Amino acid sequence: MSHLTPLESAVMDAMVWQMGDSVPDLAAQAASSSPGVRRNTGAGLYSRMIVDANRATRNPDATGLFGTVHVMVGDLPDPIGFQIELRHGRLMALHGQSYGQDTRAIDFSSTSFGEVFTVDARGQSVLYRPAWRAPDPVARPAPQDHTPPKPPVSAATPDATPGISEILAGASNPTASRAGKLALVYLGAYALAVLFVLFAQFVLHLGWIFAAVAAGWALRYIHSAKGRVMMSDLADRLDRNGAFEALKPN
Repeated sequence: MSHLTPLESAVMDAMVWQMGDSVPDLAAQAASSSPGVRRNTGAGLYSRMIVDANRATRNPDATGLFGTVHVMVGDLPDPIGFQIELRHGRLMALHGQSYGQDTRAIDFSSTSFGEVFTVDARGQSVLYRPAWRAPDPVARPAPQDHTPPKPPVSAATPDATPGISEILAGASNPTASRAGKLALVYLGAYALAVLFVLFAQFVLHLGWIFAAVAAGWALRYIHSAKGRVMMSDLADRLDRNGAFEALKPN
């Protein structure tokens, strides 16, 4: 992967380590790809990877954003979360999401970065150390043995929730940034939670406390590690379908 930047190469190595079972040819695709456009989005990065369109893929059903790799980058206080974009199993791009942190001053081609982490099915951060990988998954290091000072799993918990500024920026121009689009998706989730409480109380005649607790658990989930990935994927799907373009100011 000599055409990748050091950061991109480290992230892709971790992606292959994490997703080798579901995308068996991911390493080969990354190695044979050509570099495309690279952008600092201001809230992360986007790196296009060009793979031969005639290349057969091992998992043609895989379309969307996949992976849960986190890296401490530069002087940012919280990690950047990375996902790969696949289309019919073909590698299309690498996406980096800073969870609202301003990345405009970062040169992603040469910036320093720290240890790389993945997130397991329980939402726990797992330090990526390729030399430790073994065919038997039991041989992988246990997450609790390598807890970093600021684990990636906490990067977008309540203090990294899209703030008022992101929501207002997204509302004024939803096409301005990925962070603004994600903030609008969260705002929609909050609105649905309020509607659920009102519906449960006035239509279903359930106690408002029960409805509020149920809504609270749902909102808590969307701020968990799995929930953040789900909301980010939803924002990207809506973006690809042009949903935010309809909200663009005239």
